[in-house]
Amino acid sequence: MISCWPPQIFEAQIAGVTIQAPQLDIRTVAAGGGSRFFFREGLFAVGPESVRAHPGPVCYRKGGFLATTDANAVLGRVRPELFPAIFGPNEDQPLDVDGARVAFEALLKTQIRPFFASQAAKGEEMSIEEAAYGFIKVERKFFFSG
Repeated sequence: MISCWPPQIFEAQIAGVTIQAPQLDIRTVAAGGGSRFFFREGLFAVGPESVRAHPGPVCYRKGGFLATTDANAVLGRVRPELFPAIFGPNEDQPLDVDGARVAFEALLKTQIRPFFASQAAKGEEMSIEEAAYGFIKVERKFFFSG
């Protein structure tokens, strides 16, 4: 006999916490272009917060926060010329890679470099591209580790 009900489990471990309750056995990965970046206590952190479509990532030109799309734009993985000019408050501008670069530089200047300087570490020389790639590496490790 084939059941049309989704599979159920009675115990699951989520983010290291065991939950004992009837639940659907669903596994998801939420690592889209809107996963928000943070620098917390000396660590790069990604999500779980999303910048959503509005305002979206910084490169959408709507006052958003740094996110995966910004890192990929800075690293040249997202090419603005391949997107229609639908960004900005009037939805008539291209993606703003320079804006993403400015936002990464601001994060470096106000949080990342001062933290590393206070620890006598080498992070004070970190480039915009290194910071962007650092967030991508964290995202991959966190979201895509089995």
